Amino acid sequence: MKVLAPGANTPLPGAQSTWILECERTSVFGEFAAVALLPVDDKRQSKGEPALLHREQSWMEWSDGPEKVGCSLKLDKLPVGSDRVLLLAYTYSAAGPVSDMQGLRLTIGSDIEFKLNLRDNGESSIILGEFYRRNAEWKFRALSEGSAYGLSAFGRRIGLDVDDSHPTRRASDGGRRCDSATGTAFAVGTSHVMTCAHVIEDMRSLYITSFEGRYRAEPVVVDRRNDIALLRVHEAPALKSVAFSDGSGCALGETVVALGFPLASISGGGLQVTQGGVSGLFGLHSDSSLFQFTAPIQPGSSGSPLFDTRGAVVGMVTSTIPDAQNMNFAVKAGLLTAFLDACRVATTREASGKTFTTSEITQTAQPSLWLVEASNT
Repeated sequence: MKVLAPGANTPLPGAQSTWILECERTSVFGEFAAVALLPVDDKRQSKGEPALLHREQSWMEWSDGPEKVGCSLKLDKLPVGSDRVLLLAYTYSAAGPVSDMQGLRLTIGSDIEFKLNLRDNGESSIILGEFYRRNAEWKFRALSEGSAYGLSAFGRRIGLDVDDSHPTRRASDGGRRCDSATGTAFAVGTSHVMTCAHVIEDMRSLYITSFEGRYRAEPVVVDRRNDIALLRVHEAPALKSVAFSDGSGCALGETVVALGFPLASISGGGLQVTQGGVSGLFGLHSDSSLFQFTAPIQPGSSGSPLFDTRGAVVGMVTSTIPDAQNMNFAVKAGLLTAFLDACRVATTREASGKTFTTSEITQTAQPSLWLVEASNT
């Protein structure tokens, strides 16, 4: 058995190639993650329709599953203009990192093996390799190119429109389908902002806006389970990051300040400030990832950072109970920073004991806050 390392290539017996991809976690393919084949040219520009687990193409055929994915490739039948095909593993709708798959083992024929440990990969898709033609000979090159984008966003970068959502769950999760949405985001790096996953869910076009300008953004990693999304901002000057709380969390009764852009369509899109207190240390059903607070929020507040009196972020606004009186919930800062650590985004921590007024917190944080405009156009 010939074992490949990332970057290594090996000849193939011919244009007919079979391979099997196994995941260290069972029952992943078709449930949480999937596999795609993208025909491209030598500049990685799309040259044909992709092959997805639920959609075969004339030049390939799936087999096996769900414990593993098998494929028979007819490389000499690739679409006109393509001289290679990329093999990717990805999570549906960029709903989580590929690290959830733990590890992958690719076997080509009976004598080629390539293994990848994904436990440290925070991206939501990864290029495992490419089958390509060089000097009239077909070869395979092992790769480990973690993409900071989901499959759909990666497709757009190479000129391909591909839907990376689960083929049978596109109308689930509450049935939310609309043409546009707004929310709030806050800078966590020089080119990254954080918001709620539900703000950008199923949206094709994302922009962030403030008095400093309007810039295009794309999802990097989306964690739907915890309602967290990391976005990369394009062609913007270096963003000013917020500082996260360096403590052990909130205390009951602690004052918190919410800064965001609620009801942007009727409020003029200006920054809104509300103040309240921590009213519970857990979410509904004792959810330890959330805490409860009383600062008033409105539609568009999702993704707003919650600051303590030191001016540090202690949470991110995620939901509310409509018929209750200021029964609102936020994702705890500890979960947010753990998410960013997994995405390899360095965070700033606030350890100062100095306290600030709400006005001072607002003035300091305002350059870090952005209105999110999401649409399907």
